[in-house]
Amino acid sequence: MGLPEVQLGILPTCGVTQRLPRLVGLQTAVRMVTSGQTQSAQQALTAGLLDKVVTDDLLKKAVGFARSVDVRGLEARRVSSWTVPGADRAEDVLDAARKTLVRRSRGAIAPLTALQAIQASLLPFETGMKREAELGRYLWTSWQAAALRYAFFAERTVKRWHIPRNKNVNYRTAEPMDIKSVGVLGAGTMGVGITISLLQAGLKVVLTEVNKAQLDKAVSLIQRSLEGKSGGKPQPMQLRATTDYSQLREVDLVIEAVFEDLALKKKVFQQLDAVTNPRTILATNTSGLDIDQIAAATQRPDKGIDVRWQKERSSDYTAGVRALHTSLLSVYTVVKAPVIGTHFFSPAHVMRLLENIYGRHTSVETIATAMQLGATIGKVGVLVGNCPGFVGNRMKGLNFTEAMFLLEEGAEPQDVDKALEEFGFAMGPFRVSDLAGGDVHWRRRIQAGLTTEHGPPPYTPVLYRQGNRYSPLADMLCMQGRFGQKTGAGWYRYKSGSRTALPDAEVHRLIHKHRQDHGFQRRNISSQEIVERCLFPLINEGFRILEEGLATGPQDIDVIFLLGFGWPRHTGGPMYYADKVVGLGNLLQSLEKYRAYHPRSAHWVPSSLLRKMAAQALSRAYSERNGITNVAPGGHTEGTGRAQGGHREGTGRAGGARKSLVGFRFQTLGMPTVRRAIQR
Repeated sequence: MGLPEVQLGILPTCGVTQRLPRLVGLQTAVRMVTSGQTQSAQQALTAGLLDKVVTDDLLKKAVGFARSVDVRGLEARRVSSWTVPGADRAEDVLDAARKTLVRRSRGAIAPLTALQAIQASLLPFETGMKREAELGRYLWTSWQAAALRYAFFAERTVKRWHIPRNKNVNYRTAEPMDIKSVGVLGAGTMGVGITISLLQAGLKVVLTEVNKAQLDKAVSLIQRSLEGKSGGKPQPMQLRATTDYSQLREVDLVIEAVFEDLALKKKVFQQLDAVTNPRTILATNTSGLDIDQIAAATQRPDKGIDVRWQKERSSDYTAGVRALHTSLLSVYTVVKAPVIGTHFFSPAHVMRLLENIYGRHTSVETIATAMQLGATIGKVGVLVGNCPGFVGNRMKGLNFTEAMFLLEEGAEPQDVDKALEEFGFAMGPFRVSDLAGGDVHWRRRIQAGLTTEHGPPPYTPVLYRQGNRYSPLADMLCMQGRFGQKTGAGWYRYKSGSRTALPDAEVHRLIHKHRQDHGFQRRNISSQEIVERCLFPLINEGFRILEEGLATGPQDIDVIFLLGFGWPRHTGGPMYYADKVVGLGNLLQSLEKYRAYHPRSAHWVPSSLLRKMAAQALSRAYSERNGITNVAPGGHTEGTGRAQGGHREGTGRAGGARKSLVGFRFQTLGMPTVRRAIQR
């Protein structure tokens, strides 16, 4: 039982916030209403929310209970006539709850507004009902409620996947394999989390690790985790732990979860290719490495077929080949590469996101199977194309890049973290870096040729790499062995056994010396500038990803950031926030402004898609102000308000949503509008 309305940014009305405190007390009511969390029937019975719980013969017990009720005493059960128990301690309870909610809600208005409604239960019932109605209307019309509703439906929309450049390849037309057994290669942190997720879903798992001591440790961790979820009871596990790769021969799918190193992963895939069934799907848990390079290490029967080549040449082939059709769907049917990326987020058995990455030759069956597996183990799968960092890390990297530039110009790590935490993130970028380990991204920068273990590559400017501005501050910390919490020092220092981030004078001295050495003049930087400079390049990169066809629509990007990167849910996600809160025109202006200040940073160059959509939004606003019903992308007016084909366009409702980013997936844009945009 529960009251989930606050999770959609609205208030449980119809007297709930007035009757519930009278029934169960303020503390229980506050917990239920402001969190949206559910509770078991037994917990509800203990709290006084239920009269009785039965476990067998429900109808017979219900009839017996109804007959036992003395109808003459029902008037006393009218909850609206009760007073709130413990009303004399109400102020203490409400003050404590308010302080907790301010800290936890991080800018979300629904929990604190719900607390106000509960506080009104201390008033006479009719007065409290009026207050509840006022607060309910306020939340219902708020932009945060709209954002939370969007986020709710976006999570469900991404399950109805299709290939971005071909809608014919989709969740309806693709048939997944039946997965009954899964191999997990690597018993580190990610391998353990993935294994727990698979076992909880009832799948048979073969966990493979070459290090016997590490394997034994992993099995112990898995057992403790599963027993913890079952209240300490020993749980039968369909788990086979082994150091022998050949034990993976008959599994339906293998998830590789070794260290994030391309050469190592290619070597592992060569070994897997040799021992597994040719139809076994091989998946790599990577957060940004090239799926095609990893797949190229295998010798699968279908290896080497080029989708683009096949499509271009199929019309010139014999009649037998022509029968395959020239559509991308038929090409994908021919290409059957059972290799895919499955990017789990840590901890894998807790985080709900699964970023599935298809490569150049990944078959439709493999894509469908990976998406179905995600649903089976309780994940929200998002399908994306292959590029460095994929969608999430490609965008997130710009956040950290700009955060370091802010340090060079005058901010301190705690200033940047505070601004973004006030925006709504649980942790700022420097605290996140310390938690994840700064050495992880340092090794990636070394692999990309941006730096070395001893400093900049030979003959390379300190502040520029590959034609773009570059900050070496993170590299300098790593060269000192400051990797974050695991070494007790990173951007912050940590006391032994503590995860509390403490400002470190040594880091401040390092940053100060770097500014002096390279001529940076320290200046005061506002929280607004910090938020804009950390988030706007990230959003701009999201438009590039849509432009390149690597994500189906903005909802895919938003779900990735909501579930994988802690983006504040009440803002809807980065793309929704840009469209509905910032405004595309304002975003474009800000990008141009910062581009003028920082011409050597390519991430400030606005995406072509953003320019086009901002122009459409401006055209839309102009037409609404001047009473013009339709304005085509080219700027000319159209008739009386009915577009070609009978689709009604632009009545001025919903803030021009038909020209907004939310309509990018062509669900809210009329098809005539889409055709005109394509022709233009």
